[in-house]
Amino acid sequence: MMVCPVCEHQQAHGFECDVCGKDLSGMLGDLGPPPVAVTVVEGLEVTVGERVGQVNAAALDGLELNAQGAADVGAVPTLGELEVTSLPAAAEVPVAPLAERELDRAPDDGVRTAAPTGAVTCRYCQNVQAAGAMCERCGMRLPRAAVAQVAGPAVAGEPVGVRCSSCGAPAVAGTRCRECGKPAPPAET
Repeated sequence: MMVCPVCEHQQAHGFECDVCGKDLSGMLGDLGPPPVAVTVVEGLEVTVGERVGQVNAAALDGLELNAQGAADVGAVPTLGELEVTSLPAAAEVPVAPLAERELDRAPDDGVRTAAPTGAVTCRYCQNVQAAGAMCERCGMRLPRAAVAQVAGPAVAGEPVGVRCSSCGAPAVAGTRCRECGKPAPPAET
């Protein structure tokens, strides 16, 4: 019995959830599709290649072939009343680099733009909310805001919290995300 990680629907088999359409092929691994029982219908003729034998595939008489060679048109006459729009060939122009052009970058001042923190504003409905990956009002994905993490030594055996790289939900390192079902990234050392 399979359980969808998104909507928690239980189903016996399938490559996607019957309710929400979530792709479940990653959960199956190398199992492949479920076995299908093949039943023979009585009175139905079975066409098998060995029974049919050699088929005569001769060309039909009087059938026009469409694979002809290229037509020899010859010289195309020009019409005097049509305006010629093609330009004549350009003259030789010397190519010289520009002397006043600088090829290196401007010096780095070291100032970096800080990542946004705190409340996040939905770009679609302008709803402001404190946390979450999805907007509570319209349901669209929110832009990612940097979360200030408290750095401290992790106790051995204690689960390490990380952010899912697919949906941004909190997850435990080395497990599957509870929201989207994708593998959570490993803990950063």
